Amino acid sequence: MNSAKSSTPLVSGPWWRELSGYHWFVFLIAAFGWMFDCFDQQIFTMSRSITMRDLMPAADTLTQIKYGGWATSIFIVGWATGGLIFGTLGDRWGRAKTMALTILVYAACTGLSGLATNWEYFAIFRFLAGAGVGGEFAVGTALVAEIMPDRARPIALGSLQALSAFGNILAAVSLGVVVPSDKLGWGWRGLYYLGALPALIAVFVFARLREPERWVAAKAAAVKNQTTKHLGSLSDLFTNARWRRNTLVGLGLAIAGQIGLWGVGFYTPELIDNAIATIEPGTRPKVEAALKADSVAAHTAAVNALDEKEKRKYAELVSRATPQAGAREGRADLLAAPLTADRKEKLEEILRRAITEDEKTRLKSVGGLLQQVGAFCGMFFFTAMAARFGRKPSFLITLLMAWGSLLITFYAFHEPKQVWYLWPALGFCTLAPFGGYAIYFPELFPTRLRTTGTSFCYNVGRYITAFGVFLLGPLAQTLHGLTALPGFRLAAMLLASSYLIGLVALIWAPETVNQPLPEEAVS
Repeated sequence: MNSAKSSTPLVSGPWWRELSGYHWFVFLIAAFGWMFDCFDQQIFTMSRSITMRDLMPAADTLTQIKYGGWATSIFIVGWATGGLIFGTLGDRWGRAKTMALTILVYAACTGLSGLATNWEYFAIFRFLAGAGVGGEFAVGTALVAEIMPDRARPIALGSLQALSAFGNILAAVSLGVVVPSDKLGWGWRGLYYLGALPALIAVFVFARLREPERWVAAKAAAVKNQTTKHLGSLSDLFTNARWRRNTLVGLGLAIAGQIGLWGVGFYTPELIDNAIATIEPGTRPKVEAALKADSVAAHTAAVNALDEKEKRKYAELVSRATPQAGAREGRADLLAAPLTADRKEKLEEILRRAITEDEKTRLKSVGGLLQQVGAFCGMFFFTAMAARFGRKPSFLITLLMAWGSLLITFYAFHEPKQVWYLWPALGFCTLAPFGGYAIYFPELFPTRLRTTGTSFCYNVGRYITAFGVFLLGPLAQTLHGLTALPGFRLAAMLLASSYLIGLVALIWAPETVNQPLPEEAVS
């Protein structure tokens, strides 16, 4: 086996001078493919609460959060399943052809998601779109890793992951422009129709992209030695002690960051819903009339003047005023019972801070934009640290930062202006480790297993992540009312402890800074 401990020869001059026009073309194609992957993810997470309200109008908020969590789990399971299938295919069939196929799959199924008329169809299309998204990451990073010169590889891979934040930023901007009724007014469905456009990238992939020389040589050697069954073999990740250790390390790191991000960090739209009440201009005076009622008869008359939708809103606002008591009371009790002095005082404060649904949508859009600007900086931060100080110290620092940022944000957020500093900090910290996944995972495996191993770490972790996300809704309902802090926040803070898994995995992690990509001896 080639020595993985031999240092890469020093080359003078900036790293980018080693790159040819074709290097840049490969990088841009992979970057655009992954960028629009991330656009798909973000339009889903940012519009999830809006989508659930539209598809499940009669359900209460916690039920909508629960089904939104299930849809997220299904999307992540699709991501993991597609990642494993396409990851193996990338080692056997080729990086370029497989990447084109993944782009076509996720783009087509993203467009179909916008046509869903109920929760079940929406979840099915999310599963299929996730399958394409999951495959693209492993194939794209392996392609870039094998094309690039060794000195440029970590910078290129870190930049590939960081530039994906532009897809997230585009999703945030699209949310604020496409959805609100006072802008384009296309609603959440319009976001998914936009998400179908990246299928055009696949045309360029098929037309110009060549397979990496490393993979071509590995495939030729396997054919010559009649060992093609070992190309992309999942079992081979565990039969060799070195690859087994690397696989388990990568899996532990992936689980930590993915549960933290998908199970908690991407629930900032729901956090805004949880913290900031909404009320429409036409409903406000009717609710205020119930608030000012000075007798049981006056209160009953004010409540009876509300239509069905306004009654749901009134019950929600009253429940917000005293969450511990509200969790024990049904909607009929909330509507019938006159307001106590304590509830009146708290309800007045809630109404003072309440905004309209369109204003909240724009707040989510701004928050998503700020979160992704932070993410962009965070992934570049990891890239710079990893190149200078090594992969292991960089993971240690960023995993701890991510954990702390989630605890602070989900505990402290309570008013719109906090979005301006909590959201970019959250994006910076929770996405920084993902810059490491793009750099580190391809460095853990030989060419014949590179997309398989990268995909296994990045995507099998998603099966466990899907279970964590699935727990969020039921856990929130169980914890709601136990303390003054809403159950949703408590559940999110509890799931954030997933970062402990990554911290433990680092104990066995190999350091790969300034090392060539690992290879096996050719007989």
